Amino acid sequence: MSQPTVLLTAFTGTAAYNISGKTLHSILKLPKSLKPPYKGLGNSLDEVRAVLSNVEILIIDEISMVSKELLAYVHWRFQQIKGNTRPFGGICVLAVGDFYQLPPLGASKPLCVMEDGVLDLWNENFCLVSLTEIMRQKDDKLFAELLNRLRVKRKADDLSEEDRSLLKQCVADPKDCPLDVLHIFATNKQVDAHNAAVVASLGTAIVDVHAEEYRRETKTGNMISLGSCIRGNSRDLCDHIQAGLGIRVMITRNLDVEDGLVNGTFGTIVDIVTHTNDEMITVKLIGLRLDNSMAGRTKRMRGKPDDLVYIERFEEQSSVRGVIRRQFPLKLAFGCTAHKVQGMTMQSAVVSLKRMFAPGMAYVGLSRTTSLEGLKIIDFDEKKIYADERITAAMDTMRQASFSNTSPLLHFPSSPLRTTLKIIHHNVEGLVCHYDDMKHHHELGLADILCLTESHLFGSSYLASLQMEGYCLFARNRHVSYSSRADIATKEGGGVATYCKSILQPEERRYFHNVTDLEYNVIRLDAPISVLVATVYRPPSYDLASFSKNIQSFLDGLYSIDIQPVVVLGDFNEDLLSPGKKAIKDLFESKGFTQLISSPTTKKRTLIDHIYISRPEYCVQSGVLQTYYSYHNPVYCILSSFSAAASPSLFDM
Repeated sequence: MSQPTVLLTAFTGTAAYNISGKTLHSILKLPKSLKPPYKGLGNSLDEVRAVLSNVEILIIDEISMVSKELLAYVHWRFQQIKGNTRPFGGICVLAVGDFYQLPPLGASKPLCVMEDGVLDLWNENFCLVSLTEIMRQKDDKLFAELLNRLRVKRKADDLSEEDRSLLKQCVADPKDCPLDVLHIFATNKQVDAHNAAVVASLGTAIVDVHAEEYRRETKTGNMISLGSCIRGNSRDLCDHIQAGLGIRVMITRNLDVEDGLVNGTFGTIVDIVTHTNDEMITVKLIGLRLDNSMAGRTKRMRGKPDDLVYIERFEEQSSVRGVIRRQFPLKLAFGCTAHKVQGMTMQSAVVSLKRMFAPGMAYVGLSRTTSLEGLKIIDFDEKKIYADERITAAMDTMRQASFSNTSPLLHFPSSPLRTTLKIIHHNVEGLVCHYDDMKHHHELGLADILCLTESHLFGSSYLASLQMEGYCLFARNRHVSYSSRADIATKEGGGVATYCKSILQPEERRYFHNVTDLEYNVIRLDAPISVLVATVYRPPSYDLASFSKNIQSFLDGLYSIDIQPVVVLGDFNEDLLSPGKKAIKDLFESKGFTQLISSPTTKKRTLIDHIYISRPEYCVQSGVLQTYYSYHNPVYCILSSFSAAASPSLFDM
């Protein structure tokens, strides 16, 4: 398994699959019981750490379904994995969801609601960002606005006449509701009654598939059949399943999250594979046509239609001590509970408001369809539509996140009189492996010139796959950068690359007199600002004497081109925040350059990524950006011809 820097997770398999992620329980190897004291990873620590050691950002979807106990376990797990006592082991946690939807199962209060005697990681560490764009009902604005009002409706409040009128347009007689449309109820008892009634009305030949019960012998380890089914509890695999062609079912276990075979996946039975032994007929496989045609690719069978997914019996420990149950992880699904549909989107649904017993339950059911037209309501009772007022109070007092200082490039003031050029340097620690991260970064994509060090490229076959639309790519790999330092040239890594917007018509300068051992590339622009931009990488093992000789010849060569300003930026592996002499910085300053960066640029709070400029009056803004996938944070500067024209040049004074 690859080592992710961004980990996508959710509490349920359905939500995890929707974001191409993992369930929290599976990826963090959480125990079934989350009650303190904390149960560490034990012998699994090295295995989990190998997979998750690089994680910098944890995204948890459907956060309303996460309990305080579960969040505490996530916090403790990452402390153990990272060997760090900071909250969540020092990683960034992005929790996404809507607390007005259903809370965690059981008696747990929502994360955002404070509770005496319970570890409160939420209010201590999280702040609020409100998203305003509606996606599920984006094509039905009237319905979206109605749902927004229902979402926060207090129990004591009456519906407005307008909202009541809109909802009553959806009220229908149960007899008029199509049986093939999913019915959503409050309780499992209602669901079971509806499923049984639908099966009876279909007149389909039914096969009762009973669970197989076993007990393992202590001495031999052999599985001994118990013959009859021992009734467990509702969390066990079903005692028996009614299987028949055309029967709607739902998978009840997370069989393969990545393949979409998760608890809550719906489908229709279209094939039943049986086996006869001593005149006993047993069901071996059940073939489903899943609603999601992309799911279940690992469960297709040769010789069968490509769109069929074959499910076999699943084995797990029963709630009855010592009993192992084998059964198909399926249940009837002409209807299901509101808890089961949270996170789902559908074109049509029938929602019963009868016996809705919890705040947010009616809202979850009513908000599953993409339009008002697709919604049918039975057992209409507006008193069942209400929100948890504790959540409203918590949201009102929660700290708001501020973005006023987090996107300096985005917020840079523009003017018709001001021509600007945005230049960024980033030690990317491998362009191939971080190409997508870099390409989708919210600020790196704003660069006019994006200068990269440690590109880790070799040869030229990579160029086609690394092209970015609208940019020219210039690269100089480590192995061609040294003529007399084989000790560096033959090492993996290193290398520099530059992306420059094609519209700027950049020119590359590849060779300079007396520069024989230096990882660099140089881009010349004549418009909108005349400038030379040079990217340089100094490996940590490169001695200062040899490097200084080459960098001095390099600077002399840049000045000989007679273009100002000259910008030299890169990773120089000289920490400007540590005490002592700074040979590289002193050399640049002796040549008339100014270093622009003053904040740490790495995780260890060192400043080794520098930007040197020959005419500092051209620079109107500079600083350090944030990223999640590299040890280094990017550094940037913004040049302006307007600023240079308005300020006297140091060379003219």
